[in-house]
Amino acid sequence: MSRSTKPVYVLRGDDAFLLDAYRREIISAVLGDADPQVCVTAFDAETPLADVLDELRTLPFLAPCRVVILRDADAFVTANREKLEQYLQSPSETSTLILMVNAWRSDWRLAKLVAQIGEVKECAFRADANLAGWIAKAAGKRGKKITREAASLLETYVGRDLACLSNELEKLSLYVQPREVIEAADVAALTPATSQPVDYELTNAIAGGDVTQALKALDDLTHSSGWEFKTLGSLAYHLRKVMAVQQRLAGGASPQEALRATKMPYHLHAVFLKLVQRRSPAKLQSDFRKLIRADLALKSGSQPLPAMQELIVALCT
Repeated sequence: MSRSTKPVYVLRGDDAFLLDAYRREIISAVLGDADPQVCVTAFDAETPLADVLDELRTLPFLAPCRVVILRDADAFVTANREKLEQYLQSPSETSTLILMVNAWRSDWRLAKLVAQIGEVKECAFRADANLAGWIAKAAGKRGKKITREAASLLETYVGRDLACLSNELEKLSLYVQPREVIEAADVAALTPATSQPVDYELTNAIAGGDVTQALKALDDLTHSSGWEFKTLGSLAYHLRKVMAVQQRLAGGASPQEALRATKMPYHLHAVFLKLVQRRSPAKLQSDFRKLIRADLALKSGSQPLPAMQELIVALCT
């Protein structure tokens, strides 16, 4: 195996975009031009350790190396930590192990071994993380620079969804060819302002029971194709977050702990807590039924705007 790669990588966190991006990056670095179908094996947490070790010690076929991936590996690591320590003291020269975990304790002997011979990739994007810096790096990977104003506008339009931001940067990179710099005017011309900011305006108004402001925010969403289904999806997403917070509060978590678990931006916590407090579990179940009825109405040919206006008024009361 090339020494530019490691015998073990730990992907720590729960951001699906970062997990997938790092997984692909590692596989590409380890395998080069080899076919992943014949030399990449993925296991779940219930896989016996013996099966994982057998795979790691099996010589690769039609490839210089083999990649073995353990998904949701927290329980697997906890149950097999000592055996993994033994393996990493003399790891296979022709295999790379990828452990995908939510938590990783730096005081473990296993963690110290990984630090010596492998690498830990952070796959959690915190609410207070430097998004502008991430956008600049993502543009750089596409051979482009992006102005501070353009990055700020992109964040305003798209929010903190890394997958959506990556897609928009891909489109912008092609759009500006052959220029090297993405300008704010490019973002304004190409990227629709239909994501997080307007969504939050709508949910903020619903949280405060402000029918007038909620209907105004809804009107702002109607200028793009498929807006009604995007809005329904956004409302369902936020209501699921409300339900998750309610469940954590019922389990004894503090409001701050419960809200952090939602991964909502910190500056929205107060408004989101207001929404949680306004919707009892019974009321929340009623909200979901209204969402389902609105979805069925739209798919049955109802006019989008009246159907969505009726839903928004109901959610505000």
